[in-house]
Formats: sequence, C-alpha cells, structure tokens
Amino acid sequence: MAAKYKATLSQQAPILKLDGIHMNLILTRSAPIALILASLSTVASANSQSGIVGLLPEMDCIVEPSEIVELGSSVPGILDQTFVERNEFVAAGDVVAELDSRVERATLELADARAKMETSLELRRENAAFGQRTKKRNQKLFNDSTISAQDMDKVKTETYIAQLQAQQEEDNKRIAELEAIRAQQALNQRFVKTPISGVVTEKYKSVGEYVEAEPVYRIANLDPLHVELIVPTEHLGSIERGMKAQVRLQLDSHADQSYVAVVRSVDRVADAASGTFGVLLIMPNSGLRIPSGIRCNLAFETDSPVLTDSSSDSSEQPLETVRSASIDE
Repeated sequence: MAAKYKATLSQQAPILKLDGIHMNLILTRSAPIALILASLSTVASANSQSGIVGLLPEMDCIVEPSEIVELGSSVPGILDQTFVERNEFVAAGDVVAELDSRVERATLELADARAKMETSLELRRENAAFGQRTKKRNQKLFNDSTISAQDMDKVKTETYIAQLQAQQEEDNKRIAELEAIRAQQALNQRFVKTPISGVVTEKYKSVGEYVEAEPVYRIANLDPLHVELIVPTEHLGSIERGMKAQVRLQLDSHADQSYVAVVRSVDRVADAASGTFGVLLIMPNSGLRIPSGIRCNLAFETDSPVLTDSSSDSSEQPLETVRSASIDE
C-alpha cells in the first residue's frame, strides 16, 4: 500500500507527519525540501521492513464472558429442588435443579420390572421345544403309516405356532427393554443440567414454581474471557487473527496489571453507519482472577518505528538534530 506523505513547515518548529508518526525537526533556513522527503522515505522503508500495516492507537474495549447460557428445562413441570445459588461455580454436566418426577420414577420402575420378566418367555420356549419333540416322534409314526397325513400336518402346524409364539415373546421383551430406556430418558428430562462450566450469575426460579419456557438459571463461562473491541474502519486490514494485545482493566484494583489477549476473529463486514468494525479477542482466565463485564483499554503488541539519523552525516546536512519520534494517538 503506497504511503501518503504530508509535510508542514513553520518558522519555529517544523513538523513532519507520516501515517500517525510526528517528527519534530529543527531545520536551518537553508534546509532543502529534499532532506525532508529523504527522512520520510527512511521511515516508510522501516515500516515496510518491520511488516507494520498501520500504527494502532490504544483503544477502549469491554471484557465479557465467553459464553452465557440461559438454562431452562426441556419439559414443563413444578420445580422440586435447586442445588446451586447465585455466584456459585458449576462444572459441565452438573445437575443444578430437578422438577417433580414422581410419575416418571414410577413409570421407570414399572418399565424396568417388565423388561426383567422372564416367565412368559421361558414358557413359550419350553412349549416350542415340546412341540419340536412331538413333531419328531410323530414323524416316525407317519413314516410307519401309523398316523394319517392330517394328524402329521396338525403336529407340524402346532410346532411352528409354538416357535412363533416364542419369537413373539422375545420381541415383547425387547420392546419392554426399549420402553425402560424411554422411561429413563423421560426421567432424565426432569433434571436441569448445565452444558458448560462457569458461574451462576442469575437464579430465576425457586422451589414450587412452574417451569415451562422460562429459564431457571443463567450460567456464564469465565475461562476464557472475550474482549470485544470496536475499531474505526481506517484501521481495517491492520488487525489480523492471532495478533496479541495487552489489556488493562479500568479498575483501581487492577491498575498496575495487564493481561494478554489474542485476536480470534475480525469482522469481514464493517458498519457503514458508524464507520466501525468489530474485533473479538480471547483472554485466558485461569483461576477466575479477572472480572468480566468491565471496561478496559487495549494496546496491540506492534513495534513502533523509530526515526534515527545514523545514516546521515550531520557535518554535511543542514539538518542539525532529530528531536523525537512518537506515535500519534
């Protein structure tokens, strides 16, 4: 990207400005403009070699939980028990509340009993085995022409029916086992579990209240944290995924501490109305030491170019000194 240069000269303290860098120069009256342009070229070359897209000022940001879950129940019912209160920590999979489940427990007990019954199946199997033995005996009698074909056909049919009845009983047992699984799942729906680890930030319901579509708890994941940043579109292209930044909270208790955050995503579509785009950073929070819902200041870890006069000879140049180089915020 070609840099745009702007040089402003004054009688007392000439100032050069390049992409946010102020250079205060003391020039003699005979200072040629070529020296100014040469200085600008030196800074632009330094920017190119350091890979800096653009100098980013310190920006305001907000620290937020990485996830917020409004935790509810998949089925309606009366809230029977709650197990956590506000500001308590919960782990993913923990049961935080339970609806009245007396009917579901009774249904599960009945389904389990049916699934474990073996009497009917054993009866049908024994009847089928007896029919098979009867068939073999009658087959010998039929071969000796002792019984008629009608009697033999009747024995075969009864034996086959007994086998089908045994198979039917096995199918019934399998269905009973599936019903027991369904009853267990219906009971599990009466328990409210958290899908994430985090801190309870709000408790909406108490024991005895009816729960339907409303949430019971609000759970916030505080490790890691999200740092949300709104950036003017003039810096679009200067922030990339993976860049690191130093975050300072706007709290007196954390005034002397800074935390490292990494860019996770950059909005690909800017907001034309406000002339801004969003940036999301991830900030680890081991031990939950960093509070959330707090305003902060953020500075990206990019090297600032420094203007030096090492390449010029002061005895041959009208340029006497280079006083300072600073980032224009």
